[in-house]
Formats: sequence, structure tokens, C-alpha cells
Amino acid sequence: MADEKQNDGATQSAILPEGIYLETKKNIIGTGSTAKVAEYRNFWVTLKVSEVIMEMVLLDDNFGLTGIKEKFPTEVVSGPNWLYVEQGEKKYRQLKQKLDQMLAPPAPKAPVKKPSAAASSSNSKKGGWWTK
Repeated sequence: MADEKQNDGATQSAILPEGIYLETKKNIIGTGSTAKVAEYRNFWVTLKVSEVIMEMVLLDDNFGLTGIKEKFPTEVVSGPNWLYVEQGEKKYRQLKQKLDQMLAPPAPKAPVKKPSAAASSSNSKKGGWWTK
């Protein structure tokens, strides 16, 4: 019995795996006799994972990045409305590369060179370069 309690505590504090998760939501659409239950499915890819918070990016219908970021408590993501997609490992690696490129700091820009005085003076002659 004591071993079971230790195992339960260990699984609750474990970090959830990085990858693709499926979120399902049920909602009622319509009113009265036309009301129907609709199920929404959203795929999310993990951006950052900790023991407390998971930062995720929403995917579109083609598993492309939408740019919409959300933070979810790990207790919510480990709940019944979330499912880790084990078959998405290959796609996750591709998405992770894109995410890393998007989040990388931009390369420093090269300084813009101003035209030399000789070049600007040749264009400033009466009539300009088009009259030569």
C-alpha cells in the first residue's frame, strides 16, 4: 500500500512528454429542439514543458503552425480531455525544427552603407544620368 502511494506521487510530479497532443471539447450548439452536441478537436504541439505549465502552439488542419500560443497547467493536459499522440513523433520533430527557427534570435543586420560622395555628385549634374 505504501508503495502504491509512492508510485502515484511519482507519476503526478513527472513531466509530461513533449510532442503533439489532441484536445477534445464538447459544446452544445443551438437551442431548444435544435440543440446538438458538437465535439471540437484541436491539435497542439509542445513548445516548453515543465512540471507545472506546458506552453503549446495550436496546429491547423494540416498540422501546420498557427502561431497561437497558450499556456496550460500540466494537470489539465493530463486530464481526460487531452490525449498524447504517440504516432506524431516524426511530425513533431519537423515542427520542432520550425519552432526552433521561429524562436531563434534574429541575426544581426549588416550596417547600411551610404552612397559615396562621388556617386551622388555624378547623378546630381544638370539633367541627371538619363540625359547623358
